[in-house]
Amino acid sequence: MNTVLITVDALRAGHVGQYGYQRDTLPVLDRLLDDDSTLFTAAFANGTNTGISVPSLLTSRYRGDEHARDGPNIASPLPDEVSTAGIHSNTYFASRVPRPADFDHFDDFGIMDSEDSGSPSAAHRLFRRTMDVVRPTVESLGIRPLAERIQEAVFPASLIMEQTVYENAEKTTDRALEWLDGVDGDFFLWVHYMDPHRPYGIDLEDPAYAEPADESEIRRLMSKAGIHPEDVTEAERRRIVDLYDSDIRYTSDHIDRFLDGLQSLGRYDETDIILTADHGEEFADHGNYYHRNRPYDELTHVPLVVKSDRGDGGVVDDQRELLDLAPTVARNHGVEPPSAFRGTDLFEGGPRRVVSTGSFSDAGPVVGVREDGWKYIAVDGEEDELYDLRADPKERENVAADHPDRCASFRSEIPPHLLRETTEGVPEADDVSEDVQKRLEELGYMD
Repeated sequence: MNTVLITVDALRAGHVGQYGYQRDTLPVLDRLLDDDSTLFTAAFANGTNTGISVPSLLTSRYRGDEHARDGPNIASPLPDEVSTAGIHSNTYFASRVPRPADFDHFDDFGIMDSEDSGSPSAAHRLFRRTMDVVRPTVESLGIRPLAERIQEAVFPASLIMEQTVYENAEKTTDRALEWLDGVDGDFFLWVHYMDPHRPYGIDLEDPAYAEPADESEIRRLMSKAGIHPEDVTEAERRRIVDLYDSDIRYTSDHIDRFLDGLQSLGRYDETDIILTADHGEEFADHGNYYHRNRPYDELTHVPLVVKSDRGDGGVVDDQRELLDLAPTVARNHGVEPPSAFRGTDLFEGGPRRVVSTGSFSDAGPVVGVREDGWKYIAVDGEEDELYDLRADPKERENVAADHPDRCASFRSEIPPHLLRETTEGVPEADDVSEDVQKRLEELGYMD
């Protein structure tokens, strides 16, 4: 029995053709669906960004960093004869969970073990030292926009975003196939693709939905959208979306190549395949770009397709969450999930209540609950948000004031520790190498 878990970073369900998008950005899903895979139309991430979502996915628990490091996680309950491996290049995840427990092989693109190939420039060192000192002070005074204007004025975009961010889908696929080629028995393989994550278009010589972009244009667009999203023009927004969609199509091509490799090794038919995303992406839907906002659907609704003999090849419209993946993998391998897992097997009937946490744009805890056609969001120190998703699927009209009892009921369902704790942010410079810090800047976690 084998399982491949494929996760794509920042892949928004609303930008996938099988979920109603006008572009066929992810045709590899059709290949899986033609093999009687199950399409889950209402799957949701438990975090708005990788640092929350991936540990939760791996551990089937909220705020799963510690559990991902110490276990049990998705690899822990699998039989001893099952070889387990993880292959990814997400610096933010690696800086929080350097080595997940119970993986026989874990290849993180050399992120946590890499040594600096050379000394960073004096400008980069000044950038880091200055922002470490200035940013916390001005943000604590509630004047973050001032901090952003200072950063933009003093430090050019080239210091905020450069092009050595992560490996592309071609190289990730090569690494995954190389590992598979050396495995004789049963296996569990997690492969994480990064390409739809900002900066968009950096690896595309011939984008599917756009003219190619050079590095200077990408730097300008990414910095403007990150620092001053309100100033992005409609033409610039369309350009950003076109590059993002092209990254998805590029990733689909290489996932397709990975499946070809799995078939050539004679392992495809006997392998369960799960394809999903760690979170979505926003394009000024609620004022911001990337994935910095509260748990609105553009950040939490993700595609989910599962090829398994346990599925009937149909469509499941009931809500599911990424916490459900780890217990599903355990059951697929004939073992009971650990009692510590909080999710439920995907193939068990009935809808689920989804809890999603996190927001880079808020200092304190942010918790969203999605259930029975409603979305409730609790923000530390601010008024509640409540949306009637049937009447307002884009979450534009906050009706919390009209439904105080419903808000109170939702709040009572939130695990209390989620309202008390916040998620750790980007690691301090002293906690990671210069190379890791540089990559975090390039991924946009420092602007």
